[in-house]
Amino acid sequence: MKLLRISSLTLFVKMFILLFLSVSVTVTILGVWYFNKSSGQIEHVTSALLTENLQQNRLRIEQYFMQAELHSDSIIASGKLEILDNELEDRPFLSKSITLMNELRGTYEMTIYPADESRYASYSQLIQSGAKSADSEWLHKAIMLQGKGLWYFDNDRFIFARLIRSMSDLRHLAVIQLSFPAALANQQILSPAEYPNFQHYIVDDEREAVLLASHNKMHSREKDVFMSEIPLGTLPWKLVASIPEKDLIGPVETIKRFSVLLVLASIGLISILLALITNSFISPIKHIVSHMKKVQLGQLVPSERYGERSDEIGQLARGYNSLIFGLQELLATTKQMESEKSQTEMQMLIHQINPHFLYNTLDAIKWRADHVKESTIAEMVTSLSNLIRYSINNGEEFTTVEREIEHVKSYLSIESLRNHDTFQVITNVQPRALNVPILKLIIQPLVENSVRHGLSKLPSGQGKILIRVFIEGEELVCTVEDNGPGCSEEVQAQISRPSLPPGETGGVGLFNVNRRLNIRFGAKYGVSLTSRANGGCKATIRHPLM
Repeated sequence: MKLLRISSLTLFVKMFILLFLSVSVTVTILGVWYFNKSSGQIEHVTSALLTENLQQNRLRIEQYFMQAELHSDSIIASGKLEILDNELEDRPFLSKSITLMNELRGTYEMTIYPADESRYASYSQLIQSGAKSADSEWLHKAIMLQGKGLWYFDNDRFIFARLIRSMSDLRHLAVIQLSFPAALANQQILSPAEYPNFQHYIVDDEREAVLLASHNKMHSREKDVFMSEIPLGTLPWKLVASIPEKDLIGPVETIKRFSVLLVLASIGLISILLALITNSFISPIKHIVSHMKKVQLGQLVPSERYGERSDEIGQLARGYNSLIFGLQELLATTKQMESEKSQTEMQMLIHQINPHFLYNTLDAIKWRADHVKESTIAEMVTSLSNLIRYSINNGEEFTTVEREIEHVKSYLSIESLRNHDTFQVITNVQPRALNVPILKLIIQPLVENSVRHGLSKLPSGQGKILIRVFIEGEELVCTVEDNGPGCSEEVQAQISRPSLPPGETGGVGLFNVNRRLNIRFGAKYGVSLTSRANGGCKATIRHPLM
């Protein structure tokens, strides 16, 4: 059912749908590819932006934290903490410790945790030693590191703890603690001004936020956020950068809308162009189809349009016009042939009036000639009777080469008796050509032409006629040659004319044979005359092999 519906569509609709689908699918695929490529490029640029920003901020944070470590090195190198190696009482220790912390702290908050904190009650109370048990884990780790630094985060502060040893015997003197608020570290982080929601986090191994930079709330870790992270060197944290997808979706949405509009505009423009192009092909075809319908109604009207075009449409229009002109010529030729056929049939009817009466009369003459022993008359009457019988035998159009040659022999028998054997006849027929079909009554007119116009001008007894019939390729060839004076160029050209001039009698037989062959088999076949330089004329019949 669907195939029937498709087949019922016009050629314009079919071509337009085919071209539209092929082009629109291609344009849509290109649009989707362009959108995906652009989106991927934005994601790539975003990833590069996050990575570059992370690298820059990592260096800044590491340098800032490194300053605290370097400051601890300078404290140790100063040797001022060696006083902790002395056996001081509670109050002097408190005084000395406070003085040292104020002197050595720099830009950090500094706290000294002596090895035997229980000896210094006043100092322990000052530094809130009640927190010692809570912080015993970090203190234990710092001692276990044997002088290497320990970073940790507590109460919104970054803290660096380090074991201090005696320079003389490497005994455990104290653990110093340098700390600074997270806000100071936050100041080291730079965020792109064009992305106000660009966030940085410093997170621990469990990805719990230690520091939230620029904002008070972490972004969701779902798929609507682009995130990237990088380790902070020897620090026990990672730096994470994130940006909401909605901050990037703006350009992507713009590209998406642009891509959709571009695809729709392209499809619209292409549809118009396809309609124009398709119509430029279909309109001439419709024009020619309308003329073909007129041909079906019998109106042979040539097309006056598109013939000047050099493309296939122009070739089609010119081909149609050639067909119409050919049909017009064929109709004219057919009408002429029908007219000639009617005239020929009328002449045949006139000549065939009461043929049985003519046969009976000839038989009576032959009987009388035999009765009075006139063999010559009897032979002439027999040959004439055969000639007439062959000429009007049932109106058949074709015969065989053998029967046609017998007819020629009957004619030559009469001419020989009339002229008292004044010429010789040689007949050479290829055996395999004897039973080949041939158009009736086409060889005898050539022989008659040789007898009447060639041999009649020669002295008695010197005339010769050579009749040859043979197969050549796909043609049956018959030649009739004589040794007469030859034929003029005017006679040679006369037989190929479309019609004889009024009153013309010479060459009528040759003209009729050539005309019959042309009409029956086409211009390729017919009669041709050639005249030899040393005398003589040769008539050649070319007949299709059937």
